[in-house]
Amino acid sequence: MHRSLRSALPFLLSICAGATLHAQSRPAPTVTSDGILQSKRPISGAVYESAPFTIAVGKGTRTRTGAPGVRNWVQHALYTIDASLDNATHTIWGKEHVVYLNNSPDTLSYLLIHLRQNVFKPDAQRSDVAPNSSGMRLTRVNGGSIGEWAVSGTIMRANLRDALLPHDSVAFDIDWSYIPALTPSDGREGRDEDLYFMGYWYPQVAVYDDVDGWVADQYVLAAEFYMDPADYDVHVTVPRDWVVGATGTLLNADSILSPSARAKLAQARRTGSVETISKPDDGAAAFATQSPTVTWHFTAPNVRDFAWGTSNRYVWDATRALVSDSSQRPDTVDIYSFYRLTPAAAAWSVGGARYTRDAIEQLSKYLWKYPWPSMTSMEGILTSGGMEYPRITVMQPWADTLSLAGDLMHETGHMWFPMQVGSNETRYTWMDEGFTQFDEAQGMRALYGEPRKGGRIADSEQGQRLLYTRVAASGNDQVLMRRGDLFPPDFYNIIFYDKTAQVLSALRGILGDSTFHRAFREYGTHWINRHPYPNDFFNAMDIASGRDLTWFWNTWFYNAWPLDQAIGSVVPHGKTTTITIEDHGLAPMPVKLAVTRSNGTVQRIDIPVGVWLTGARRYTTNVASAPTIVRVEIDPDGLFPDINRENQVWVKPQ
Repeated sequence: MHRSLRSALPFLLSICAGATLHAQSRPAPTVTSDGILQSKRPISGAVYESAPFTIAVGKGTRTRTGAPGVRNWVQHALYTIDASLDNATHTIWGKEHVVYLNNSPDTLSYLLIHLRQNVFKPDAQRSDVAPNSSGMRLTRVNGGSIGEWAVSGTIMRANLRDALLPHDSVAFDIDWSYIPALTPSDGREGRDEDLYFMGYWYPQVAVYDDVDGWVADQYVLAAEFYMDPADYDVHVTVPRDWVVGATGTLLNADSILSPSARAKLAQARRTGSVETISKPDDGAAAFATQSPTVTWHFTAPNVRDFAWGTSNRYVWDATRALVSDSSQRPDTVDIYSFYRLTPAAAAWSVGGARYTRDAIEQLSKYLWKYPWPSMTSMEGILTSGGMEYPRITVMQPWADTLSLAGDLMHETGHMWFPMQVGSNETRYTWMDEGFTQFDEAQGMRALYGEPRKGGRIADSEQGQRLLYTRVAASGNDQVLMRRGDLFPPDFYNIIFYDKTAQVLSALRGILGDSTFHRAFREYGTHWINRHPYPNDFFNAMDIASGRDLTWFWNTWFYNAWPLDQAIGSVVPHGKTTTITIEDHGLAPMPVKLAVTRSNGTVQRIDIPVGVWLTGARRYTTNVASAPTIVRVEIDPDGLFPDINRENQVWVKPQ
């Protein structure tokens, strides 16, 4: 998810105004005297595995190389769903048949099933204000394979009549209905006048993985989801003249779209031009039937979720993206964009389809090839930011084109993390939001350069650094390994998104561009359609880079330590000059030093992180005094998120 920066502005302004903030955090040290340099500093320690992770390594489902074990497994389900929209009552009706495949070596006596719409019930536990509804109404739960069942909050436990053996399957049916919340709801789904977007809209089997078994945390509107890959076969019935965008591939275009509309789709796919497939009130010009309702049939194999949206006020644009691996011919990805003709959504007619295409192509180059045949972006429902689902995203009605481009780069970036690399965002939010924030900056820089003028600061690495270091300098840094659904809301975006992105940038600065990029891609491709845990990422980067980065993981993920390196002094002693580096912060990091001389040459000195790992506060290095030193600077390339750049430069007095 990508929320608008406007939600963070009051917080940032309060920092600038010196307001008191209430949060669980360790204040950054204030350098007012030599006292901080005499104080003890924390020593970066070990990173420990959880006991269940260690057991998984012993069973061969995990490794300490960062790659899945040879016995790694992931559960899978097949969903067949028939859904219909009654726009008069705003009700979604659904009939669902599920075949659940037990790929694990364990015998299961029950299933846990998410009913996330129950978060809107009046008695639900919620992290934020939201409208009330009756939640998800279950009108039938199959009595063949399922015996007793009970609902607690957003989780249903369904006891199985017969134990589900390893490598066997069980089938069941659920009939249900709900009324989507009227926007603004939680910023992820809902309805807005004649527009509906259905996210977490059907009963979904929870994840059962090799580390923690059943992982079914209550949904409280905070952090997002953890889901298994599945296959979907979905029929959606809506009023005639309502267009539908969805996760899957439309199978029955011949029976519901006019020849003219189908010809435009073919033209967009063939040429890459942006074609308008339909507009509001097109009627027979776009649709092939005069029936009062139309059923759209989609299939989506091997995705972790299915979402869809519909409206009779949408313009539907289409184009294509061309993606490829280095050894393959380009594949064509159908790009669809749906938006309303309103002043608030003016940017969509200019860039909805084009920016979605750009994101797919750029991120396929930076990461790996986008694997699915289509990608859809939809406008509406949200009042800020955007929300991702497999092969589809929904976001606010931007009028500013650069902001729309940034949001689409971010939301489309989630098609890699976590839609392919299936981490648990509820517990480890940084593993997909932070990675995607970093990837967004790479894609935006490739397209528009950096820094971007007139755009939002969160779309560039410099901007992400500014957002994070302001918070860290105020003493309100937070620990990344804290559960996402229990995180202070004031800091959620800046820490999980921007801090993580800056941590990745800093790691790249340590490893070098090519080593970092290779290791990052290898981690991702190892875990496609699987469930990595934090230790898998740490181990993968250690192995791929050939370094023990324990100090780095402990510093940046398990602690909230500010980085503040400073030039203490530059003192000549005849032919030698002594440069003193002081560490005013708590985070140990290497020192990238640039010594500029009067003849214009620049001497680069790399001071290893080990000089700080024993608790030292000062380090000295000696360099030749001639030619005359005119400037000394720490981290001149801005690789690391230091909270005070002003004390990192020494300039020879005139």
